[in-house]
Amino acid sequence: MSAIRRPDRGAEWWVDFRWRGQRVRRRAPLQTKRGAAAFELQLRNEFSEDEAHGVDPFAGPPPTFAEFADRWMQDYAIPRNRPTTIKEKRKFLRLHLLPVFGRLRLDQISDQRVEQFAARMTEQGLSPKTVNNALSVFRTCLATARRWRLVRAIPEIPWLRVPETAFRVLTTEEESALVNACDIGFWQTLVVFILHTGVRFSEAAALTWEDLLLDRPQPVIRICKGGAEGKPGPTKTGSHREVPLDPVVLQLLERLPRWNERIFPTPGGKQMHPSSKSKYLYRFCDRAGIKRHGWHVLRHTYATRLASTVVPVPVVQKLLGHTTLKMTMRYVHVDPKTMAATASVVVAVMAAPSEFGRPVVPRLRPPGELPARSKRPAKRVSALPSIKPTPEGRPSAWSG
Repeated sequence: MSAIRRPDRGAEWWVDFRWRGQRVRRRAPLQTKRGAAAFELQLRNEFSEDEAHGVDPFAGPPPTFAEFADRWMQDYAIPRNRPTTIKEKRKFLRLHLLPVFGRLRLDQISDQRVEQFAARMTEQGLSPKTVNNALSVFRTCLATARRWRLVRAIPEIPWLRVPETAFRVLTTEEESALVNACDIGFWQTLVVFILHTGVRFSEAAALTWEDLLLDRPQPVIRICKGGAEGKPGPTKTGSHREVPLDPVVLQLLERLPRWNERIFPTPGGKQMHPSSKSKYLYRFCDRAGIKRHGWHVLRHTYATRLASTVVPVPVVQKLLGHTTLKMTMRYVHVDPKTMAATASVVVAVMAAPSEFGRPVVPRLRPPGELPARSKRPAKRVSALPSIKPTPEGRPSAWSG
């Protein structure tokens, strides 16, 4: 142990030792010899733990969350995410995370502070999904700090339970009314194209005439581009796929003028932005007499139409360009008509005989009749031994 008293510091208790060739001199928080010895043992344990996690014990305190968040955005978030995702992460940092955690060092962010943060956001009326999105950005930022060996551990994230979201799907009547309410030409072709291919609006806006492959036995459209905020870029998942085209879509595409390399350009020849073009879809919904909805509802409708037929769900996943089957299941919805038709099929299957034998049909009892008790044989009880008094007057179970 290297607990010493320093006369130049008013005879205070200090620890003075070497770790990996470097001198460590620090004032003991408890000013006794035993307190200084315990402080040295604590420092040695912390240094060992830092080295086990790849953290330099002599690097000094970690940066504040505000300092690290700026570095994280520049070195991690921006190179890996699309512009819309980057914009969303900046919003969560600016509005929610930095006001609460900005001045704290990374090692000062505890489980209790994170739970209080989630509770405060819930009290402000934010939905559980919004709270989880903010916590997801926070978790990714802290996990990056741990991977960069700036902090040993990070707090647990208290995820909130998000209720299942009811996605809207157009009925056959609503779909027909919407198509007939569209302006004939560009807008009607765009609406029918998304309804019959299930592409994202950004993918449809980035399509060029070169992506239309008509020389195949089955004409397809190649989906290999997307974009965000009206700028060209990769698809949302970065994958490429081909979607078959039906005769209705082909007939509408043949009527479009080819004055631009894009199939659905703006009047100025640029790529469309979904937010600026939603007003046209709202106008068509009002004409059709249906509730307003966004462009993504057309994609949900396409997925539900396929899933209600003989198309397997993994094939629907490929056509939609999803990376996981779980995401595809969020797009597949069962309408009441299909559920009612399926109910009769289930009843017929369960009532029919199978290789396991005929179904078990219980006997129905009249009202008020009690179930019959099973007749079991009576249990024989052996005769007890006779009890005779003993000479002392006490009863005995022995007969002699």
